[in-house]
Amino acid sequence: MRANTTVIERLFRPAPDRRLGERLVQEGHITEQQLRQALDVQARSHGLLGQILVDLGFVSAPTVGLLMAKNFGVEYVDLMEVRPDPSAVHMVPESVIRAMRVLPLRCVGETIEVAMIDPLNVAAIDTIHQHTNLRVVPYLTMAAELQRAINDQFDAHTRASEALQQLASEDAEQSGLSHAELVAASEAPIVRLVDSIIESALALRASDIHFEPHEGGLRVRFRVDGTLLDQTDIPRSQRAPLTARLKVLCQMDITENRRPQDGRMSYNEHGRIYDIRVSSVPTVFGEKIVLRILDKSSVMVPLGKLGFLGDQQRRFEGLIQQPHGMVIVVGPTGSGKSTTLYASLNLLNDSTRNIMTLEDPVEYHVQGINQVQVNQRIGLTFASGLRAFVRQDPDVILVGEIRDEETADMAVQASLTGHLVLSTLHTNSAVGTVARLTNLGVNPFLIAQSLLGVCSQRLVARICNHCATEYQPASDVLESVGLRPHEARGTSFRRGMGCRTCHGRGYLGRIGLYEVLTVNEEIRLLIMRGASEEEIQAAAERNGMMSLRDCAAAAVKAGITTPEEMGRVVLAKGG
Repeated sequence: MRANTTVIERLFRPAPDRRLGERLVQEGHITEQQLRQALDVQARSHGLLGQILVDLGFVSAPTVGLLMAKNFGVEYVDLMEVRPDPSAVHMVPESVIRAMRVLPLRCVGETIEVAMIDPLNVAAIDTIHQHTNLRVVPYLTMAAELQRAINDQFDAHTRASEALQQLASEDAEQSGLSHAELVAASEAPIVRLVDSIIESALALRASDIHFEPHEGGLRVRFRVDGTLLDQTDIPRSQRAPLTARLKVLCQMDITENRRPQDGRMSYNEHGRIYDIRVSSVPTVFGEKIVLRILDKSSVMVPLGKLGFLGDQQRRFEGLIQQPHGMVIVVGPTGSGKSTTLYASLNLLNDSTRNIMTLEDPVEYHVQGINQVQVNQRIGLTFASGLRAFVRQDPDVILVGEIRDEETADMAVQASLTGHLVLSTLHTNSAVGTVARLTNLGVNPFLIAQSLLGVCSQRLVARICNHCATEYQPASDVLESVGLRPHEARGTSFRRGMGCRTCHGRGYLGRIGLYEVLTVNEEIRLLIMRGASEEEIQAAAERNGMMSLRDCAAAAVKAGITTPEEMGRVVLAKGG
């Protein structure tokens, strides 16, 4: 054990964590089941239980913070409500603030009040005293709120502008140099520029960063909660060095700019590790690069927090708990299929099951699961991998995607020979899965015998609760999304006005919309006789399936999302 272990680390080891959790249960803030879920997530992620409970939405940050502050004998500060004094903040270097995970709040006489996640961290207190020559008064705050407040104070967008100004002042027009020379010539400011763009994307919870070349330079856009937002424009003189910097980070060939390339990198944002997948394609003005940001903590989200409504979760859990058969998750790219599948694996992952996955690529590493990466160059495809898997005595097999006839046939055969097979397809609805499998060449009789059920899903932006207010949408908006007058009557519609927490957008995060098709005897007979999608849809709804459209309408009426967002994501009829 390290001699310099901090008090906060000792407090949050499993035994003290359990005491904190039990205290929250005793006071009625969380349930025993929620505590068990959070402890399970902690065992996999090694995070702090208090922050995990907040991240899972089981309890508010102030509730946990006040309880922890009482244990420490200090006061709690909610950084979502308190705005630090910039003059106090700038008394301490940004590097110290980020490294020590502290944030000065205000100066009062000969003292400086400081928000900390460990108010008994003597080293941090001494360092702040050395920089300010003031007595430090520590306040406790939660880690996520602290990180967000630090990002607000040292805005990455501002630092990107500063880096660009420095590049311009250094006469960076070096068109005669190679990519490698450009990187060497402009290394320090280019590094800061790229880091500031990535950090800004992480602060906004962006899922993708787009670097798009045009005649005058390089446009940078972030995809936040499903929507692309303009961020900044990089001058033409910095297009080549920035592209080279990104390719070096992702171990791509910086001398090749005529062919598409793929790469990946890990990014450490103050202790939190992100996996970033990178793709480049040549355009007429240069290489367009897209960074897909994968937050490894998202793999720990339990099924109950994904957004299933009514008895949808019970139906879906019933499907994946079957000993054999095939369960397919469908939806467009970026609809959260991987998150749903990983949440399913986490539910099934125990010492009694042999779980094997075949992915392209492996997005998240999960302890206790045997994960295999597809490699086309050596002939390791979905089909050949499945063929090998069935000889590995698996209980559960996850196939990243059913793309062709051979993979579809192998998945069906595996499900018919005593294995539970989970996979994905690109279709627009749950009932459309049957037609898609048929088009891939699978016999309808085999589909009927192997398919347990289908989960179709979309992601909608969630209204920010910090700035939500009631409003009345225009009648044409309600009509365009198919919300009928009797559905809208008596509904208190909500929307976000935009605040510091949601960066002025009115939305914060996304939640899933689902339709869960359970294949019963009636639907099985319809599949075997080649019935139309309309017939299968009607039978499924008679069996209790809630359509995507109805799920979206329920989310709107519950104040989770807006009619405008419903219209953007889900069609008015049929989903």
